[in-house]
Amino acid sequence: MLNGLLPGGLWRKRAKGDTLALTFNENTLRYVCASRTDARGATLTSWGNEVRGNQSREAFMKRAKALLPKAERVIAVLDARDYQILQLESPAVPPAEMRSAVRWGASEFVDGSPDDYTLDVLTLDPELSSRKAKIIAVLARNDLVRARMLDCQALGQPLSVIEIAETAQRNLLHAVLLRESVAANVAAALLVDGGRALMIIAVNGQLYFFRRFDFDADLLAAVDEISSELISNNAAAEAVLRSMTQLQRGLDLWDDTYPRLPLGTFRIDAGIKTNAIVERLRPETGVDTQPLALSALFKMPASRAPAPWTDPAYLPLLGALLRPAEGQ
Repeated sequence: MLNGLLPGGLWRKRAKGDTLALTFNENTLRYVCASRTDARGATLTSWGNEVRGNQSREAFMKRAKALLPKAERVIAVLDARDYQILQLESPAVPPAEMRSAVRWGASEFVDGSPDDYTLDVLTLDPELSSRKAKIIAVLARNDLVRARMLDCQALGQPLSVIEIAETAQRNLLHAVLLRESVAANVAAALLVDGGRALMIIAVNGQLYFFRRFDFDADLLAAVDEISSELISNNAAAEAVLRSMTQLQRGLDLWDDTYPRLPLGTFRIDAGIKTNAIVERLRPETGVDTQPLALSALFKMPASRAPAPWTDPAYLPLLGALLRPAEGQ
């Protein structure tokens, strides 16, 4: 059995042995391996992105197996299309019945029977909200989870646990704040990749809020330079407005849901556009807004370049490396 889709606890001791985080589908395999991981960062040993090309699936898996470093702990990170993550009102049932109640309560959001899905549940502190207690539920199809397990076995890397982007991003944010000794109990992180953004908000290091939306970093970063063009370019103006509106809706929803938990800091990573996006959003957020300083979290071989944290596609894997080791 897997250890679950969500961490069972917060920030335990570091994992023993090498940790390998990977994500893959029929045609690509991306991975990062680390010799040391804990809540504050990791020492990277290798990483890469392999493309199947014209090879058969069998030949591709054989090639991937030969190149992957052996690891004691293997974490598969699901693509956003491979799971559903929901925030729901907590069922009024005894703890022993929680998972069953959540499974059937989530049935209206999934295709097919709830029994076709692997479920994990994160219970949020009801004292932190003025409304009903909430939970976060993650569901992935059983056949997909089984396929990931079989693929890892075929790669000679038995799967330890499954991770998702929202909790991986929470891990990165938590590690940055630990490194900076920042006292903000309520913190947000916005990661932008390929015209889409994922915003999460954590309370005392625990995921409480998530939202995905369209976000045009290129236009927002250049808004001052092309403001006159934007006036005459309705499509561009609409894209900028849509990006800002979606961001603001997320922040407003947080304030409305958790009025007693004002945001303390907002961290952003948008690749090479990060600094421009920070400057653009700082007046809008109304809180301390800074780049998400990921370079301080990871050590890497001097001979390897470029660093994986400069590529947004690696960020979920890097965050997964910082996942607490279960049972330690």
